[in-house]
Amino acid sequence: MNIKIPLTTVTKTAATFAATICSTTALAMSSAPPPSDPIADFQNSWAGKALAMQRQLDLNEPLSQSSILGSHNSYNSQEYRTALRYLDPQQIHSMYDQLRLGARFLELDAHWTYKIDGFDWGNDILLCHSGIGQNFGDVHVGCSLADRRLSDGLDEVQRWLNENPAEVIILYIEDHVDGEHSRLWNTLNSKLGNKFYTSGGCQNIPANLSKADVLMAGKQVVLWKDGDCSSDATMANVAFGGLGNISRIWEDRTGVGAIGAFFNGTAVSRLEAADIEREFKAGRNLVNLDDITHDDGRLAAAVWSWDRNEPNNAGGNQDCAVQWGNGRWDDAHCDARYHFACESLDDGSWSLSTTTGAWVEGAAACAALAGNYRFSVPASSADNEALRSAKGGNTHVWLNYNDRQQEGRWTR
Repeated sequence: MNIKIPLTTVTKTAATFAATICSTTALAMSSAPPPSDPIADFQNSWAGKALAMQRQLDLNEPLSQSSILGSHNSYNSQEYRTALRYLDPQQIHSMYDQLRLGARFLELDAHWTYKIDGFDWGNDILLCHSGIGQNFGDVHVGCSLADRRLSDGLDEVQRWLNENPAEVIILYIEDHVDGEHSRLWNTLNSKLGNKFYTSGGCQNIPANLSKADVLMAGKQVVLWKDGDCSSDATMANVAFGGLGNISRIWEDRTGVGAIGAFFNGTAVSRLEAADIEREFKAGRNLVNLDDITHDDGRLAAAVWSWDRNEPNNAGGNQDCAVQWGNGRWDDAHCDARYHFACESLDDGSWSLSTTTGAWVEGAAACAALAGNYRFSVPASSADNEALRSAKGGNTHVWLNYNDRQQEGRWTR
């Protein structure tokens, strides 16, 4: 038996089915979670928050006494890798994301070399990792004709600085521009000119320069350029010619680095979590890493202050910081009675108060010591280790650090 179904019924049924599918798909899309941002997750993790607090703690300390994470050859990232460029990357993330992860030192190798971009060709200042150090005409061996321009990298730095006006970075320009300093300065100035702290003449970074000094001047970038000072007078007045008392260590995990190590008889430098902890404790100021990423345990190793998962405000009434026996910090009830961490205003050494008391008694207890002491808190890993050594057998010592006024907002 043949049953005839009217064409209009078939059409309506198909339309209803299609509408149902579209509606279901739309509902699934609208209820799907937003794409994850692992870097934002890191920023909100214990390690991310602890590192952010450490960067505030050393705001008024000289850069030459701070503990600063950075990246090495920051531009040489697989984020920018194509079949024609950055085939031997040292970084995973973009420079913008390296900054989000906590890098406060960026290194850009600037080469005045040949560039081909579609129908556009000729010399430009490129970000590239020559490594070999040889030139053939206008071509720097090891650079690619398709490498990114310096201006491309500076756009990322500019964007992050504009989004974070209270942050300060050291920007290192490794100079391979063959004397084209005016071109180099014009590129730097076009992107970051209003953000550079002025050197006053290619001197070393002053031993007492702090991030607070830079911010007070309305700036955000300390520019270090190696090589000769500069044939461009304006750049010479802005760029620093050396790190001065700032000590630095870096690694090189590239194939180019391995080849150089083979021919030069040196070891390829690798920095692991234990190395970072050791270097900062010993007073190293800058540790520049390859392959920084959000689940890199080396970032957590740079936390020298709070113990893991502290501060936690257990019981809802822990608002004052104390250093434990292991040198790490905990938030404690402010009425507990401990000795106080007292710092010499003359030489920065540490001593303990002779008396114990509640946290609010710290200023008076330190002022009572013979000498010129104040109730204080360490601002670097080396500083923290010095206090740990000074406290002898005392397991708990009050630090001048609290969030009594606003939970989670720790101040000195």
